[in-house]
Amino acid sequence: MAAIGSAVGLGNLWRFPYVAGENGGGAFVVFYILCVLLIGLPVLVAELFIGRRGGMSAVGSVVKIARAEGRSPLWSLQSWFGMIGSFIILTFYSVIAGWVLAYVVMIGGDLFAAIGRDGVAGLASGAFAGQTPEQVSAKLGELLSDPTRMIIYHAIFMVLTVFIVARGVKGGIETAVTLLMPAFFILLIVLFGFALIEGDAARGADFLLGVRFDDLLDGVKDGSVISAALGQAFFSIGLGSALMATYGAYMRADQDLPGSARLVAIADTGVGIVAGLAIFPIVFAMGLAAGAGPTLMFQTLPLAFHGMPVGGLFGLAFFLLAFFAAITSSIALLETSTKWVDEQTKADRRWVSASIIGLVIFAIGVLNALSQVPAVGPNGEDQSNFWNVWQPLGGVPLFEGMVLLDFLSATTDLILPIAGFITAVFAGWVISSTTAREAIGFKSEVWFKRWRFLIRWVAPIGIFAVIFYAMVWSPFILPAINGSAG
Repeated sequence: MAAIGSAVGLGNLWRFPYVAGENGGGAFVVFYILCVLLIGLPVLVAELFIGRRGGMSAVGSVVKIARAEGRSPLWSLQSWFGMIGSFIILTFYSVIAGWVLAYVVMIGGDLFAAIGRDGVAGLASGAFAGQTPEQVSAKLGELLSDPTRMIIYHAIFMVLTVFIVARGVKGGIETAVTLLMPAFFILLIVLFGFALIEGDAARGADFLLGVRFDDLLDGVKDGSVISAALGQAFFSIGLGSALMATYGAYMRADQDLPGSARLVAIADTGVGIVAGLAIFPIVFAMGLAAGAGPTLMFQTLPLAFHGMPVGGLFGLAFFLLAFFAAITSSIALLETSTKWVDEQTKADRRWVSASIIGLVIFAIGVLNALSQVPAVGPNGEDQSNFWNVWQPLGGVPLFEGMVLLDFLSATTDLILPIAGFITAVFAGWVISSTTAREAIGFKSEVWFKRWRFLIRWVAPIGIFAVIFYAMVWSPFILPAINGSAG
């Protein structure tokens, strides 16, 4: 459940359904599942068995295995990339999770006010009852224009994350996911049922699962669909970020590692599909356009819940669902660094490690929050500050126009595939076949040989394709081709 919780995050709710719908629907979903099976799952198995075999932090496990194989400990570079990537991700993920928490408070407060005013009948009201659609849509802008409020919610979220991780694996992480993940799946099923009854289920299903080969082929021609599918399969499961290697260290020797990996991959993919079937019927029923990212979650969906009966109750359920997804991912992101620091200090003071790392992440998160303040406020006032104007690498095409939060997000989009590529090479070419066979524990030699082929050839080539598309093809070659064609 902890591994599933680390994989299932906000991206499953706001990115996968839209990417699938825009790139061929059911045709893309099939293509995506193939990417999960041929690339995502083999790398996931590799990360879990590296963690279990080493029994240490992601970095420590690779060093231990490399030395046992007579290879250089510098192969731990993969885990360094992953651990640094996880650290960076949490600096902005916690800010966005703070927005989720703010909406939980706003919608929950509005709902309780309606109940206090109208009694049980208040449950039938839409989200933000009594307000205009324009006021509902403007709430995200109001939140972003109030940095103090953003920072407070960011702080609350980080305190919760640090508290859970500081309590340890059994008392903190295991207890948290045992409570949060069942609650997450219950809320997801409830929202799915609500969407079937109140939403435009037929249109939502057609958008997500209707087979449109023309859309798929258009994206294949310029490489965008291939990159989107491979990238989503890679990032959604949390590969390359040292999460799975860290959690793998806590797996028992008799635990079914391939079965656990399959369960994580199936659950992650299933959540993305069910989330889409819960979200888009609600959006389409209100005559709103499909979208992705913060716009979908913080503007489109609140508008949809605003116009629906019982929208306040189910809007609250949705944002609680998103909060559970965010917190289970964040504790995994923090655990990667905390376990390594504990390993280096050899001190049984996990709360100190988690608190210090959490404080640094919080401080960088404050700067990320300030970078998201609109330069022009709701009433036309100037809200410019250094952080919402400064572009760290604005002169580089790959990072052009990006303020700090966007820049860090784009950076991790490059760091994690590189870490995943090195992981695939390490597991497939450096670790001996005998060690891998023993450490993984496939029940069939045939399945081991299939995994071995995929991790040695298919996964490295596929991940390299994502890296090449993101760093070379998309920012440099594709614009040149389009320019010459024009």
